[in-house]
Amino acid sequence: MLKKQFVSSYIAGTGREVPEKIISNNYFVDKLHLDTSDEWITERTGIRERRWTDNNQGLSTLAEVAARKAIKAAGLEIADIDGIICATITGDFRTPSTACVVQHRLGMERGFAFDVEAACAGFVYALALGDQYIAHGGAKNILVIGGDIVTSITNLADRNTCVLLGDACGAVVLRAFEKDEDQAGNYKVADFKKTPGIYVSEMHSDGREEDILKVAYGSANRLSHEVLDSGCHFLKMDGKAVFKFAVNALVEVTKSICAKAGIDVSEIDHFISHQANLRILSLVAKQLELPESKIPTNISRYGNTSAASVPVLLSEEVEAGRVKKGDLVLFTAIGAGMAWGGVLVRM
Repeated sequence: MLKKQFVSSYIAGTGREVPEKIISNNYFVDKLHLDTSDEWITERTGIRERRWTDNNQGLSTLAEVAARKAIKAAGLEIADIDGIICATITGDFRTPSTACVVQHRLGMERGFAFDVEAACAGFVYALALGDQYIAHGGAKNILVIGGDIVTSITNLADRNTCVLLGDACGAVVLRAFEKDEDQAGNYKVADFKKTPGIYVSEMHSDGREEDILKVAYGSANRLSHEVLDSGCHFLKMDGKAVFKFAVNALVEVTKSICAKAGIDVSEIDHFISHQANLRILSLVAKQLELPESKIPTNISRYGNTSAASVPVLLSEEVEAGRVKKGDLVLFTAIGAGMAWGGVLVRM
């Protein structure tokens, strides 16, 4: 058991925002006339409904609300925030960053703001980066946002992807501990069983798998009539390949983080994992020999919300009192790249 180590930051507040429009599984049959059914979608994915934004609604509209809720929950004012890290692949604009747009919407007059792009793994990446930035003295309070308007890159004629995706945004506030004056340049030594904070984080990627989950337009394939006609501006996925990769990666990163923390997997109270597919989560639980009660889900109501899924689920679990102060929580996620990672947190 890892008893003591230096910790630099902890999660002080959470928030979320989802669109009002609810899209049921029957929409794809009754409105889009796709060759699918409510039963098939539910059985294969665990999804019963999802939330969609209206056309041309930017991510910043959801992010601002989620951010204000997280800041309030942390007991802070907007003026206390030193910086914003926003994980997204569907920002308001190609440039500037959505973090900068949110900074403006919040009325912030100082601090840094930038986006992180690691698809569905983006929030985990952003959380790890925020913790490291605080550890090096760059900030005391960082707003970390994970959100996507995935419907903006969804092909409604592709039943392999369109039934899976939803829009949402979540946010947390990372706060710094005071540095230990007796340890030059280090943060206070923490009791692993009691002290809140981020204890272990990992980020991984394997670019060899770039083609199995992709939106294939950009500087290497610039928008043109031909590109639009080919549908390269929409998300495309090799579902079987992603499923297999996701299960292996989530199991491996969980074991690796637990080994670094010196704990058994069973000692973790909650596994807040990316909500991509209920069967993925069930298989991960089985391979880790975990009761599914330790793996909360909301995929039935929201679908796959990309970078938003982890912070939105965390916010719901905190608000419901199921994730409590002192609980040990592991965040894990996997996304296009392929990119994946995990963060072990004492709440």
